[in-house]
Amino acid sequence: MNRKRARFFQVISLFFFASFNAAICCGRQSDNGDGTFTNPILYADYPDPDIIRVGQYFYMVTTTFADSPGLTVLRSEDLVNWEILSHAASFLDMAPEYNMLNETTAYRKGMWASSIRYYNGMFYIVVNPWGAPGARVYYASNPAGPWNYHQLDRGAHDPGFFIDDDGTGYIFYGSGWISVLTLNSNYSAVVAQTNNVVNGGGEGSHVIKRGNYYYLFNANPGTWPFQLRCSRATSIFGPWETGHICLLATTGGHQGAIVDIDDNDNWYGFVMQDSGAIGRMTRIGPVFWENDWPVFGTPAERDVMAATYPKPIQGKPIIQPPTSDDFELPVLGLQWQWNHNPDNSRWSLTERPGWLRLRPTRASGFWTARNTLTQKGQGPWSRGQVKLDLQNLQPGDICGFGTLGKYSAHIAVHCDAGGALFLRMNVLQDTTSGIQTETRVSSVPIAANILFLRTDLNFQTNQGLCSYSLDGQSWTPLGGEFPLAFDWQTGTFQGEKYALFCYNPNTAASPGWVDVDGFEFFDSPPPRSAFRRIEAEDFDEKSGTQTETCSEGGLDVGYIQNGHYLVYKKVNFGRGAVSFRVRAASATSGGNIELRLDSPSGPLIGTCPIPNTGGWQTWQTRSCAVSGGSGIRDLYLRFTGGTGYLFNLNWWQFIRYGDLNADTIVDKSDLSAFADLWLQPHSGLDRDSNGILNLTEFADLAAAWLED
Repeated sequence: MNRKRARFFQVISLFFFASFNAAICCGRQSDNGDGTFTNPILYADYPDPDIIRVGQYFYMVTTTFADSPGLTVLRSEDLVNWEILSHAASFLDMAPEYNMLNETTAYRKGMWASSIRYYNGMFYIVVNPWGAPGARVYYASNPAGPWNYHQLDRGAHDPGFFIDDDGTGYIFYGSGWISVLTLNSNYSAVVAQTNNVVNGGGEGSHVIKRGNYYYLFNANPGTWPFQLRCSRATSIFGPWETGHICLLATTGGHQGAIVDIDDNDNWYGFVMQDSGAIGRMTRIGPVFWENDWPVFGTPAERDVMAATYPKPIQGKPIIQPPTSDDFELPVLGLQWQWNHNPDNSRWSLTERPGWLRLRPTRASGFWTARNTLTQKGQGPWSRGQVKLDLQNLQPGDICGFGTLGKYSAHIAVHCDAGGALFLRMNVLQDTTSGIQTETRVSSVPIAANILFLRTDLNFQTNQGLCSYSLDGQSWTPLGGEFPLAFDWQTGTFQGEKYALFCYNPNTAASPGWVDVDGFEFFDSPPPRSAFRRIEAEDFDEKSGTQTETCSEGGLDVGYIQNGHYLVYKKVNFGRGAVSFRVRAASATSGGNIELRLDSPSGPLIGTCPIPNTGGWQTWQTRSCAVSGGSGIRDLYLRFTGGTGYLFNLNWWQFIRYGDLNADTIVDKSDLSAFADLWLQPHSGLDRDSNGILNLTEFADLAAAWLED
């Protein structure tokens, strides 16, 4: 080793190189951290809420339909920050459809609106499950479970359970005219039925007592805007005063009730609001009293449930339901639910610790595949990402990741008869005529054992996107954007959910399996490195332009004209870039790409000329110098030139300082090349303009290495 190189590596010994993993986010937080909160309290599908207070805690139960386990129970200290405690129905035993036998399903059925109450050391949840011989009363001394149930001998649509001061239990139920069931002392049987007690004007009954009045809340979905109505009486069996309208769907929500937040006659209201593709979300807000009628809102802003209020109880910690899961525990996290009852012989968290193993179930397609593992999609934007080990898939196995809902889109790995693997992207839509399947991409061969899949859900645009990667760094969207939607007549009657699946159309005894190394959740798009190749079509916003099939694979951005631009948000330039590369093609005189930050007229950090390359699919890599960009910025590629179409773009990439071989990273090969230039003149690398490469330049090189 010559003296110059030896001295250089002595300098290196003074530096410590480290790496870190990016933190993984939870869902969007309602608690603003300043004593206020913003509705909804959970930005996800938590429909038909019922909430009670027991001591310092609030408890909520919510509808889960065919999900297994079902009847999700949550707990909070302030009505804003919630944790999942349990699922009261560990298994759906009401009908064979919940086991998906013979291609049958129970989507949109199962556990509908329920109510939760507490009395004398015991928690109770009353629900009217589809397929059961009648309503059920689930009960537990600990709301974290275990739960058992009493089976009643008759049904009770949308039951509102109420326990009076003397311990007598009543179930209000029905739609329009509300009837009442009186239960025995342990709430295990019906002892009396009184029909048509009150015309509450709707369904979704909730009953509370304040002073001498009983209050019945009902949702009226038969008129628009939907209504939350309230009736009152001094006796359970009436006479009832009716017709008081608390809220409209357009002013806050339509199914819910109220809950006391302390022992001093202070109350809060809770309702669900139909919110599009994400489903029906729970909102809360203050309630005051006027002539012994509840009024939602405040005296200054009444009959509404606003976006932001002071927290009803101050000083409680921020808590959220879990999302990401490394599968290190031998049981699934409470955020997970199967699409129906699982076949427990076809999945495991213990056969390979730290991985979820899914063995294929037999199904003709995704919609009827058992053991699809789901988690709620969250808004306004969220991403789910998984890492799959494919080396044990067998012929006929189909495993993948995507969405379950009105639209079910996914990337699936198929193992063909010869054992070769390929990717397929499908979009399924459930309609009144059945499942309609659109194959967006029929086959992308892969020769890797490890595959990364991710699904982006944008509930502001109601669009989703599935992508794949072989290294977890460079991602390729597949099949383009697909719709997100909610429907009560088709689909799942729920907001769009993330879905992991594995099935085989040919056999129920496939010896294969897929291993899943964790699920990562992000509540906003993480910054993307400017120094890794970005597909042109992976933009966040655009003005003009269209995507088209690219001769080099995938898509390109074409039909670019003067003044058009593409936006790539949250691009991480680190300590800065030195050059820009782009894959472009043109059959005309071309034009220029202006590289601007934060807006179409923002700071210009470079201009890249694109000439005629000989054809719209005749690709060349062009480059230009860059200066002035650092940190995380929004990048605008603004296109200028003459009239007509200018050029097409396939991908782009910045080169950072120190990447001497332009392979996207600063590594040992760059370090070796830099050592050969140590203390020598080099105009391209001389950052401090002192004529030679010294510690100033090495510090920048080291920082670039740390960024990788």
